[in-house]
Amino acid sequence: MGSAALHPALLALASIAALAAVAIGAPACGKDGSASKSSAEPAPAPAAPSPACGHAACGSNFFVDASQVGDCAPGANCAVALKLVATGEYHINDEYPYKFKADDAPGLLFSGTDAAGKNVFSKGAANWQKRDEKTGVMTVTFQPADAGSKTVAGLFKLSVCSAQSCQLEQQTLSTTVAVHQPGR
Repeated sequence: MGSAALHPALLALASIAALAAVAIGAPACGKDGSASKSSAEPAPAPAAPSPACGHAACGSNFFVDASQVGDCAPGANCAVALKLVATGEYHINDEYPYKFKADDAPGLLFSGTDAAGKNVFSKGAANWQKRDEKTGVMTVTFQPADAGSKTVAGLFKLSVCSAQSCQLEQQTLSTTVAVHQPGR
């Protein structure tokens, strides 16, 4: 196969890959964990998590990591940290009312103190803490009924800003928590 025949084939594959990425809405994150730069338009609808980016969620100018905090046992108070990291020239929006609404999950009793309900965690209920100019953490607390793998999922409303504009985002997040019997 000559180079003239190979070039159109590679072009076709690249076109298919680009269309697939657009069709599934895959956000792009760099190898260093930073989100690729694109439009700073607000996202009107929740975006599905993209495991391809290496984080719980990635978007233009930010990413979110979700992780279990410490050990977790049935009936104990357990937590998941949702860490928002602004990338590039963007920073945490100090004025935004950060909020995470957890989906109902079998075997999990959420313990949020927001007036909107036990499954709502927010800046107003002191669940959000800004760590520095680029990072902040939403702490989601719950009690599992029994041992095993549990999924904490929900919608995270967040915002990052640059000197020129602010992004308002809604990201669907999910993470698995390992619940162990004490002494195991």
